[in-house]
Amino acid sequence: MAKVLVTGATGCLGNRLAQQLSAQGHHVLAQGRDAQAGQLLETQGIEFIPFDLQGDYPARAFQQVEIVFHCAALSTAWGKAQIFQAVNVTATQRLLDAARKAGAARFVFASSPSIYANGQDRLNLTENAALPAHFPSHYARTKYEAECLVLAADQTGGMRTTALRPRAIYGTGDRSLMPRLLQAIKRGRVPMIGGGQTLIDITHVSDAARAMALAGFNDNANGEIFNITSGKAYKFSELLAAVCALNHSAPKEIHISYDRAMKLAKGLEFLHRIFAPHQEPVLTCQAVASLGRSLTLDISKAQQKLGYNPAVSIEDGIKDYAASL
Repeated sequence: MAKVLVTGATGCLGNRLAQQLSAQGHHVLAQGRDAQAGQLLETQGIEFIPFDLQGDYPARAFQQVEIVFHCAALSTAWGKAQIFQAVNVTATQRLLDAARKAGAARFVFASSPSIYANGQDRLNLTENAALPAHFPSHYARTKYEAECLVLAADQTGGMRTTALRPRAIYGTGDRSLMPRLLQAIKRGRVPMIGGGQTLIDITHVSDAARAMALAGFNDNANGEIFNITSGKAYKFSELLAAVCALNHSAPKEIHISYDRAMKLAKGLEFLHRIFAPHQEPVLTCQAVASLGRSLTLDISKAQQKLGYNPAVSIEDGIKDYAASL
């Protein structure tokens, strides 16, 4: 059994990963800033260490730690560039340095497939698919920069590194995909970009956490990147229907082209930067880029090298999320 550090353990992915690793018998140190969520982890036998990755690191957070699982990130679709840079890039570099100095053997990073989005439909992408010259959001840009730092650190000071790109994580603790869909449904009007026919790979948080754990204990993961999904793509209209079934809603569908939706999102972001910088627009460029074009991933590399196999269907995943509400 290993001693591991999980960052972002009070968030969706980090929380589930900490629970899975603890259930496997590992000594888990869980980092986070949410004291209430940390107390819940403590009741489950997981050691919670409250600290900010941008501040000072407690010495005990790295004592005899063999593997660091870096799940913490600023993953919102809206915010200032300098904040994304500080949280997603600078903090990752500091964590890499601290892990290497402490003698950690492995560093597993939760990256993002948002870096693939280029304004076009992209299907069955492998990990070496071409990336756009310009990313659609500060989030995508900074996650890619952080991923590059992680991979560049492989074999530096004896530490091996891995990056995973889990697509559209949902489930208990989700603060992004499902909540945003529910907000649109509650408003009674849901934009159907391209008629809602775009294909989207999604990943249940249990599947994503299991993939992270596999990467942490498999030499085949060293220096590698892996796409992660739950193994089946859905049309946006199908995903919307599944979420509507949670509360028996039937919102009005607003059909809009991709180009028009992107122009509208850019306009809304411009106005919000001036008049409401702390409020996320109802439609963002990242949302349009993520949901307005088909983006599906090939996960065969993770299946072959890590032994990863998705286990949670969308039906069971939706039930899990509904129960958490």
